[in-house]
Amino acid sequence: MRRQYILILAIVSVASRGFAETLWDKVYTSRLNSSSSYLEAKLELKSAEVDYDQYVKPYIPSLSLSTYSSAEGVYESGITIGSDTAASGGALIPTLTFENILAGTDLSLKSPITFSSAGKVSLTNPSVSLSRQLFPETEANRLEKEASLVSAQASVQKIQNDLKIDLITDILNTIYYQKLLKTNQENLEVLKKIREATVDTTKFRDLDKKILNAQKAILEATNYLAEIKDDVKNNAEALYQDVLRLQEGWLGSIKGDNPTTSKTIRSIELSLAAAEKKETLSILPYLPNPTITASLYYDTDKSKLEWGLTFKLSYDMFSKGKNSLSALQRQEYPKIYRIKLSDAQRELKENLRKISETLQSLELDKKIKEIEIADSQEEAIRQENLYKNGFVSKEDYTTAQIDLETLKLDLQKIDFDILIQKLTLARYYEEAQ
Repeated sequence: MRRQYILILAIVSVASRGFAETLWDKVYTSRLNSSSSYLEAKLELKSAEVDYDQYVKPYIPSLSLSTYSSAEGVYESGITIGSDTAASGGALIPTLTFENILAGTDLSLKSPITFSSAGKVSLTNPSVSLSRQLFPETEANRLEKEASLVSAQASVQKIQNDLKIDLITDILNTIYYQKLLKTNQENLEVLKKIREATVDTTKFRDLDKKILNAQKAILEATNYLAEIKDDVKNNAEALYQDVLRLQEGWLGSIKGDNPTTSKTIRSIELSLAAAEKKETLSILPYLPNPTITASLYYDTDKSKLEWGLTFKLSYDMFSKGKNSLSALQRQEYPKIYRIKLSDAQRELKENLRKISETLQSLELDKKIKEIEIADSQEEAIRQENLYKNGFVSKEDYTTAQIDLETLKLDLQKIDFDILIQKLTLARYYEEAQ
C-alpha cells in the first residue's frame, strides 16, 4: 500500500510539473505583452479574422437596428417627435442579414415596428429580400480577405519567433559572458602574480599578451551584461536550464527537406489569385454595377403578399481619372504580385542557404576547437606532471590551466551559436506549416 501511495505521489508530481508555468513561460509572455508590435499584430489578426468570416461563415447572421420616419411632410432616417402630432412617429426596423450565401447574394429579413403619433405600436410589412450586384466579385474579394488573414498570421508568428530567439540569445550570451567575466577576473589576478614572479624575460611578451586579452574580455563581458534586461540577468541560470529542457521540442519541427513555402508566400499567392480574377474584369470600373434586389413582403394594411424588384445604381461618369486608375491597377497588380512571389521564394531559399553555410562553418569551428582542447588537456597534464616532479615552475603549470579554461569557454560559445542557428532554421519549418 505504501508503495502504491508513493507511486501515485510521484505521478502527480511529474504531471504537475508538466502543466506548471515555467520561468521561461513567464519571461517570454512578459516580453510578448510588452511588445507594441506584437499587440498591434494581434489586433490586425483579429480584424482580418472578422473580415474573412464574412465570406466563409454565411450561416452566421448579422442583426442591425435602424430608424425611419415617414409621417406626413417628414422623411427622415430617425424617429420624429415634435409639437405637430401629425409629424410625430416613425419605425424601428430590425434587420437580420445573411451575407454572401450564394455567389455574392445577401439574404435579409426585416420586420418594421411602427410608432404612431397616438402612441400605437404595430408590426408592419415584414419582408424577405435577396440582393446582389450585377457583377459580383465575391471570390476575388474572398481571396483578398484570406490573403490578409494569412499575412496577419505570418506577422504574429514572425514577431513571436523573433522575440523567442532574441530571449534565448540573451539567456545563452548572459551565461557565456558571466562565465567569461568570472574566469578572466580570476585569471587576471593569477597572471599578474605570475608576471611579477617571472624572472625569465623571454616570457614577458606572452604574459603581457595574456593579461591584455583578459582585460579585454572583462571589458567586453561587463559592457554586454550591462545591457541585458533584469528579467534575464537575475534569472540566467534558471532560464538556461529551461532552454536546455525545451530545446528538443523547439527543434522538433526540423524534418525532411528544406521548406519551399511560408505563410508570407501563401499570402502573396492568394493576393495573386485575387488580382488575376480582377484582371479578367479590368473594364468593370468603366461600367455601371447596379445592385439588384428581389423582395417578397406581406402588406399588413391590405393583408396581401406583395413582391418587388429594385435596381440601385451609383455611377461616376466623370471621376477625375479614378476609373482609369482602377482599371490600370487591375492590369498591373498581377505583374506586381508575380514579382513579389518570385522575390519571396528566392529570399526564403537564400536565407536557408545562409543558415546551412553558417551551421557548416560553426560545426567545423567546433571540431577545430575540440582538437585544440584535446591538445591543451594533454599539455596541461604534461605541465602538471613536470610541475610535480620539479621540472617546470608553478607559473608554467598555471598558465597551461588558464589556456585550457579559455578554450572550453570558446567551445561553449560555439555550441550556443549552433543552437541559435538551428532555432532560426526551425522557424522556417514552423512558418511552412
